[in-house]
Amino acid sequence: MKHTMRGNLSARIAVLAIAGLAVGSTASRADNAEQLKDTCPKLAGQTVPAASIGLPSGNAAVVSAAFTAAAPPNPDFCKVTGSIAPVDPAAQAINFQINLPIAWNGKALQYGGGGYNGSLTTGLAPLRDAAPGDPTPLARGYVTFGTDAGHQAASFAPNAIGQFGLNDEMLVNYAYASYKKVRDVASSITRSFYGRPPSKLYYFGGSEGGREGLTMAQRFPADYDGVVSIVPVVQLSMLFQSYIHHQQPQLRGGWLSAAKTRTLAKYVVDRCDTLDGVADGVISNYLACGAHIRLKELRCPGGAQGGDGCLSDLQIAAVAAVHAPYDMPFAGANGISSYPQWLYGNETNPDPRIFGANTRPDPDATTMQRWVVGTAAPTAAVDVNTASQHWLYGANFVRFFVTKDASYDAAKYDPAKFRARVLEMSALIDSTNPDLSAFFGHGGKLIMRENMGDLAQSPLAGINYFNSVIAKLGRDKVDQSARLYVSPASTHTGTAASVLDGSPVPTMVDLLDPLDQWVSEGKAPPDSLIQTVKTTTPPYNVLATRPMCRYPNYPHYQGGDRLQADSYRCMPSKP
Repeated sequence: MKHTMRGNLSARIAVLAIAGLAVGSTASRADNAEQLKDTCPKLAGQTVPAASIGLPSGNAAVVSAAFTAAAPPNPDFCKVTGSIAPVDPAAQAINFQINLPIAWNGKALQYGGGGYNGSLTTGLAPLRDAAPGDPTPLARGYVTFGTDAGHQAASFAPNAIGQFGLNDEMLVNYAYASYKKVRDVASSITRSFYGRPPSKLYYFGGSEGGREGLTMAQRFPADYDGVVSIVPVVQLSMLFQSYIHHQQPQLRGGWLSAAKTRTLAKYVVDRCDTLDGVADGVISNYLACGAHIRLKELRCPGGAQGGDGCLSDLQIAAVAAVHAPYDMPFAGANGISSYPQWLYGNETNPDPRIFGANTRPDPDATTMQRWVVGTAAPTAAVDVNTASQHWLYGANFVRFFVTKDASYDAAKYDPAKFRARVLEMSALIDSTNPDLSAFFGHGGKLIMRENMGDLAQSPLAGINYFNSVIAKLGRDKVDQSARLYVSPASTHTGTAASVLDGSPVPTMVDLLDPLDQWVSEGKAPPDSLIQTVKTTTPPYNVLATRPMCRYPNYPHYQGGDRLQADSYRCMPSKP
């Protein structure tokens, strides 16, 4: 990209000297660092013109630039914030933050967002699934950056977080455009500061951010050298519509209390725990479990509401809805007409989004409560204090993306009545294109991770996508450029715990270094990586390890200390 940024002479002068950092003296390195510190505030007020951004856009403006002294976990860096003006004056701006380390490794990392986005992703946080004590990307020397995807959630009511979808430009920005625009602006500002663009540029995200990473590989394959995509919501439009379907039994009286959820979890453990070779309260043999579940065994007498130890017919229907495919009345993007079922073995995993990652979990604050049932039955008003995320996200999608009617009763939603709009949404936000040939062709590498205890989205959706890439390009080509790992029992946010005693399960693993080594050194990741659980304070002692296997394998216990990875062997999980 041609460099068009104004007012960057000082930065260029500073970096002409930095080219010899690797062989320069300590004094020259210190001098160059001081020059970059002095240059940092001069970035403020600069503009990246719309002509330098690869999609229709207004100009980008640097609002602030300030040197930030090292403070754990991050090093000395130049913090840059700014915004990209919209084309449509009714659309909101795209906000961004770029962090320029004084000691740069020559590479850049774009952070993905989450959910409906709408809050600024700063690029300063630890990576998703990072273990305590792992260095942040900025501390490793990466330029890091992120965005709010072109809308500000604080400007909308809490139960109307999808309202930005009423504006076409803001919706396209959320779908794909804002991430590309911010990427182009970050590359320009990086060149201005250091005198050269990044030698490698990666995208790292989970959930919606994982979808964004796949979207960039599909839509802008030449712009990225590598992508880490964790629990990606690849079929996003179908996922949101499946939420409405899953809530229907609860709307009719099938809501499950926390006690009922524990009853379900205990039943699943009784049927599936030892399928992985050890009774530890963790369902590792994820594909085998479903065949052992017969929900009618939990039925209350006569199918009516009963005590905490059984489920009514409507409650069984609510559980069954989540664990069955959702079939659309027509095919969407890339010929896909079904959203896959969720898996069993995740019902009472603690959810840190509710109780906080470093506190003892409330036994009712679980991933099933957060995502599927909430703290009370769903209502048309979508009470954000009690509603599950399925109901909140699903109702918002139907109201603001499909019907464009804020008062629409999502409980009555029928996609067949909105066929044209649903197809438009699928083409816009479903990241299911299996043709990654252009991305792989220039050396791009992809690492995916699916969490098998995920109740926010079905891990089978990502697995199905990965298999579609194999079907399109062939296994040999995919093996040369992509990996899919699975983390049994892990929730959407990555954590996992034993259903029997609540003890934490090893789920933390660094995927940035394996990606970078693959791209930069040609060193392919192994068939299994080591996941850990550590103490949360220095010296961050390792409490347990286990292998994270490539799909379709899972860690099968072979004997020995079950807290050690070498006590397991990766074996195929089969339905």
